Amino acid sequence: MRACRPLLGTYVEIRIDDTDPETAIVAVDAGFAAISEVQRLMSVFDENSDISRINRFAQRYPVPVSPWTQEILMLARELHERSEGLFDCGIAPELAAWGLLPAQEAPASTSSIAHVQLDNDGCVTCSAPTRLDLGGIAKGFAVDRATDALRAAGARGGIINAGGDLRVFGTADEAIYLRDPADPEQVRFAGQLTDGAFATSATYYSRREHHGEEVSALVDPRTRRAVVSRRSYSVIAPRCVIADALTKVLALSGDTNLACFSRYDAHPLIFEPSRVLP
Repeated sequence: MRACRPLLGTYVEIRIDDTDPETAIVAVDAGFAAISEVQRLMSVFDENSDISRINRFAQRYPVPVSPWTQEILMLARELHERSEGLFDCGIAPELAAWGLLPAQEAPASTSSIAHVQLDNDGCVTCSAPTRLDLGGIAKGFAVDRATDALRAAGARGGIINAGGDLRVFGTADEAIYLRDPADPEQVRFAGQLTDGAFATSATYYSRREHHGEEVSALVDPRTRRAVVSRRSYSVIAPRCVIADALTKVLALSGDTNLACFSRYDAHPLIFEPSRVLP
């Protein structure tokens, strides 16, 4: 069974293998429900989401959030520390200034996930003005939560594809293809994946001009400037949330030998465009 729905700012496809039709229908609905819940909790385009409320209020008073939001913020803090600051969800002010996110109500020039504090009672506070965007990690988190929901509903194998963030589960091999950075409408075979996750970050769809300067959705938190590389950056990992986040670390560092990759049993890949780009 195969189904596709618009979620997470892209199209999400779920395919169920080796499962009876009635169970597959229930499983697919459960998978999409999990993804919809992540979107509801973590989208900055929803003013009532946990993340939007953190951005507006957490510097002034504790903001209660869901267990899933707590989980992803804890992981984001951990990844920030283990990547020595390369992974940082606090780059929303730059994305908002470039028109890639909703406008910010107040400046937050030093915004960083490092300012986020998680209390034992399920509340979030920020020690300095902070504007978070989980676009660099939440899609992978949603894919993992959907995989859990599919398995709990009885699905024995399949694949979830959320705009290139993939999770394959079960025993079957899945062919993996990457968009050519020189021509994103063309794909290149990248190998086979079994029971794991694969994610890619690139700038070919988000690059744009802003006040005479080229910008993209990838931001270096150290310089607050956009990454405009013509390469694409992919990571294979056991979990999609890890693969998704570490593609940003790879794009910023260009170093496939960083310790944080081996720490998370992740395998980084850098793909060069098939021809010279301007």
